[in-house]
Amino acid sequence: MFGPRGWYQEVNGDFIPVQSMKDMLESFYQTSKDAKCRYVNESGLTTEAYYQSTKRFIDVQVKGNFAFRKKVTASPLPSAKYSDGDLSFLTNGVRGANDFKVHWLGWESADFSLVLDLEDQVAASGIEISTLWDPKSWILHPVSVSCFVSENGSDYKFVEKLDIAGDQQREEVNHLFTFNTTNMKYRFVKFDVKGTIRLFNWHPSAGGGSWVFVDEIVVK
Repeated sequence: MFGPRGWYQEVNGDFIPVQSMKDMLESFYQTSKDAKCRYVNESGLTTEAYYQSTKRFIDVQVKGNFAFRKKVTASPLPSAKYSDGDLSFLTNGVRGANDFKVHWLGWESADFSLVLDLEDQVAASGIEISTLWDPKSWILHPVSVSCFVSENGSDYKFVEKLDIAGDQQREEVNHLFTFNTTNMKYRFVKFDVKGTIRLFNWHPSAGGGSWVFVDEIVVK
């Protein structure tokens, strides 16, 4: 994203989009439409889905984002199979692509907690965290995400619990959990994530362990 072949140049702490890269994406998308190309790979990824997910991926969350490059801890830790289990991916300013192997962290058959340290107290109006839905890869959205904030890292105030109801047979690929923190001041943010644990009855591998994949935490 930010390297010599990336989408952005970092200049004095600001991130400037590389226009030639954006032009390349638009040209590819237009050519695919003109040629009536339906898929970009043998896994069934449509050109439209690829285009939209790439636009989401390159929409960096840097400016005004208090969480950018801040430390996150997790209990239990994510699987090392994906993004090397590196928790810095959760605050690197880059939202995960529609491919679970790109900028996502995964937990298998588990509930888990994440704690973000903003280093200083902030007065932010909202907190965001995203999850992925890819049932063919045994990945489902969590049953719920609960958000808490704290000034000292010990005493947490409950913000809200957001649920995903039903058996998730049809869901959006990306789900954005948004928590309102207007008029609150805090340094620490905690998420308690409740996984589905097992695949639902409609799934070909019903009863098998399900995954929850999480990406960018944004505080603005």
